[in-house]
Amino acid sequence: MTFFVSTYIRTGQTLEKNRGAYYRTTFNLDKTGDTFIDMMNWKKGMVYINGHNIGRFWEIGPQQTLYMPGCWLKKGENEIIILDMVGPSEPTVQGLRKPILNIQRNIENNKHRKMGEELDLSEEKPVCKGSFKSGQGWQTVKFNQIYTARYFCLEALNSQNGDPYASIAELEVLDKNGKKLPRQYWKIVYADSEETDVAYNISTNIFDLQESTIWHTSYSTSKDPFPHQVIIDLGETVEISGFQYLPRMEANKPGMIKDFQVYLKEVSFKF
Repeated sequence: MTFFVSTYIRTGQTLEKNRGAYYRTTFNLDKTGDTFIDMMNWKKGMVYINGHNIGRFWEIGPQQTLYMPGCWLKKGENEIIILDMVGPSEPTVQGLRKPILNIQRNIENNKHRKMGEELDLSEEKPVCKGSFKSGQGWQTVKFNQIYTARYFCLEALNSQNGDPYASIAELEVLDKNGKKLPRQYWKIVYADSEETDVAYNISTNIFDLQESTIWHTSYSTSKDPFPHQVIIDLGETVEISGFQYLPRMEANKPGMIKDFQVYLKEVSFKF
């Protein structure tokens, strides 16, 4: 049993390619049966069919399909919702008779720093300077005023343990009322360093809804000293009162940020 979907919609509108969002559509079946959902066009997220969480997907593989039990499908109309934190190359999916379990993608293309690219903060003034507490758990930082910005830059100056690394499990930005801003349109426009050789610790992990995945600067090379920066395009210009930071969950591990600075801009940073 196979099916194919060509258009994904959100609130009644067709979504553009390469944009993180919830994608939803319906498909009709004449008969039901076990199938495997082909996620080759998608990057990183979760799939729900008829209200059931089918599982998480990640483009690097090697598993490129998700198992769908036939008992959760029904004759007639079925609903599929896909959360992709990055955005698909093509917003299409199909059911396959056999799984794809042995395809590994090239993850180097997912790094968020172009060859030779250097962030220039020499003419920028941080809106906030501070120090995170040591240990695990969410920490909230409030600014001394409300700022209007689209680009959020967190710069790590050093670490709690004196190691040369920085890491973040999750990050939230707070609106003028102290509420969390939606993250579905966020994009990483720059990260000075990302570990992809030993682990897949790229910077988009800081808003992938998974506290167990992290952004971690490269620890397979010694060429990336402090400071470390990550820049988020929030998708629109908003009023910001602060942010929340979640360090990696394991105690006494490298990359626990101590001192930091935050830069905000309505236009892109200079490189």
